[in-house]
Formats: sequence, C-alpha cells, structure tokens
Amino acid sequence: MARRLYAMLPSPGEPIEFALATEKGVSLMSASSVDIDSGDEIVIFVPATEVGCFDVRLPSQGVAELRRSAAFALEDDLAVAVEDAHVAIGQPLPGGSRPVHIVDPALMEQWVSILNAAGLRAARLVADASVLPGTPVAVDAGTHILFSAGGRRFAADAQLPDDALKAFANTSDTPIAVSGPALARRLGVTEGQPSSLPLLGQLAQWAENGPPLTDLRQGPFVSRRQADIRIGAWRPALILAAAAAVAFLSVIALETHALSRLAAALDSQARATYATAFPGAPIPANLASAVRNQETAPAANRLPFLEATALLYEAVPADSGIAIQSLRYDRATGRLLANMVYPNFGSDADLKSALEASGIAVSLGDSRQQDGQVLGDLTLEAAR
Repeated sequence: MARRLYAMLPSPGEPIEFALATEKGVSLMSASSVDIDSGDEIVIFVPATEVGCFDVRLPSQGVAELRRSAAFALEDDLAVAVEDAHVAIGQPLPGGSRPVHIVDPALMEQWVSILNAAGLRAARLVADASVLPGTPVAVDAGTHILFSAGGRRFAADAQLPDDALKAFANTSDTPIAVSGPALARRLGVTEGQPSSLPLLGQLAQWAENGPPLTDLRQGPFVSRRQADIRIGAWRPALILAAAAAVAFLSVIALETHALSRLAAALDSQARATYATAFPGAPIPANLASAVRNQETAPAANRLPFLEATALLYEAVPADSGIAIQSLRYDRATGRLLANMVYPNFGSDADLKSALEASGIAVSLGDSRQQDGQVLGDLTLEAAR
C-alpha cells in the first residue's frame, strides 16, 4: 500500500529521518527502516525563508497564464524581477484565492539535485511554513522561525533581533501560540502547550490535517514520474486540443500582421518616452533592461538586510518614543524602507543624523500626523 512520508531537506552526507502519516497518527522512522517503495508519496519540507508564500485571487486561466498573472500580481512584494522568479500555484482555497509560492530558480535546481543524490527523484518540495494552521502560531525551527500571523504564513531568520521577531508576532490580532521555550523567552510570552512530536512530526501532522499542499516542483522542475502521470491522464484531451490548435492557428495567422504593426507603434512610443525620461542618453536596443539598470544599485554597493536592520535598531534611542512600525527590504537595490512612528516633528532628522554617522546613506519621506503621533518613512542604503 502506498504511504505518505515526510522529511526535512537533507544535508549532503547526513542521514534522513522520515515521518510516516497513517490513520492512526504520525510516527518517526529512520532511513534504514523506512524501506521506501516506488509507490510511496514523499514530501520534503524546505525552509520558507527562501520561499515567498502568498494567497492571491487569480482569474480562471491556463497553468502558464496563471503563473504569469500571479507573478505580476506580486511584483511589488518581490525582491527580484518577476521574470527571474519560479512560481508555483496551489489548489483554490475556500475563499476563492490560490496559494502562490515564489522561489529562486537557481535554488530550485540545487534542491532537486539534492533529492536526486539522495535517491528521492520523485519527491515533492513544500515550504515548511505553508503547512502551519490558520490560527496564530510561532514555531522555533532552529535556524529560522515559522509564523502564522496576520493572515500570512512566513519564516524569519532566527538571527533577527528580538524586537523584529516581536513585531512579526504582533501582526496577529489574537494572542499567538508559541512552540519552543527559547522562542517564548525572546518574544516575551508564555510557551503554549508543548507538542509531543518533534518539529518534523508536527509539520507532518499539520500537513495531513490542512488543505492540499503546494508543490514547488512545477513547470521545468516537475519530476519524470509526475509528468508521466499527468500526460497519461490528459492524453484524450491533448488529442482534441491538437485538433483545435490547427483551426486556431489559421486565425492567429490573420492577426499576426495587425499585431506586428501595433508592436512597431508601441516600440516607437516607448523609445520616445525613454528619451524624455533620460535626456541625452542613447536609446538602447533593450529598453526593459536599460530601465532596470537605471534603477538598480551596483551589486557590490548594496546594504545587507541584517546589517541595515541592526544599524536601525541601534540608532533608535531607548525610551525616545521612536518606534519601528514595519520594514521592507529590496534585495535588488539593497535598500531598507522603514515605516516609523515619532513622538514629534524633528525626531526623524535626529535619527537620520545618527544613522548617517554610521556611514550609510539615509533619506526621509514625507512626515504626517495621525492619532497624536508623527508617521514617516526612512530609507537606508549603502553610501555611494
């Protein structure tokens, strides 16, 4: 009988521990005793610090169109260009949205290579935070912290300052259940009822009781076994689709000429817009690439996230009334945008001076007053 087995992404040379899920519950098994069969379904958890997990409402489209729509819907939330991201789409949720998981394609290739080397060629890859329950919870996963809070499931690096972790936990409207005594101390709360299962077993249990898993192995990363199953199931439909494609191509041929004329007109308009935006600069052949290069800081002069966050927290004086409301980091440009709360006007200038003394570039956004507090934006980047 086919089984469902769960495991963490193995490190090269290290033994793999599995969690076996049955109707009676979850039990742990070593690699030597599991005796994997070709029919077994294997799920490998990968750290969600490397995966962006979102729920997005998408139109009814084909798979390829869904991935493009999802990527562009999340463009403002990504630290990389949408065309450089691998997108995985999950099954529709009860509210009508779909899970959309984003990961670096180079990292996907590395993970698939690890699975192949471990003899797990058909295993699925699932972000560990994506199986957390919908209720507010924080879980100590060693190198990172798993959060289900504020309607989101995500992971944060365990090396972040305690104040940053508390800010993540406070996005929940209700008290958050914390798993792990060390994490509870860092968050300043009481640990919840400890689970009798280790982390792998707890994740497996949540995965069994939750909605369908979102497998990162989609598109170019689908395993041979998955591809064979899908093609066999859809073979009659593919034959009908091929016949429809012949008729459809005849219509496309008639439209191609008109689209070519429209593309030429749009290209001419884009070049005129570029010349206006960058006067005196030669108009390049690849406009999209040129615009990104204009807006992107040099790779060697980017401010790392942890360094920027640490400098910001150190620059905020104790008992000053200054608080960090939210942080957003753009990995492509190395800029950290902080939404701040100040006790009065002028405090932002003092904080800017303190940060600039650390040797970084700081710019202030517009300040505004709300509910007796002063709100403002602060941008940190490497000095040029």
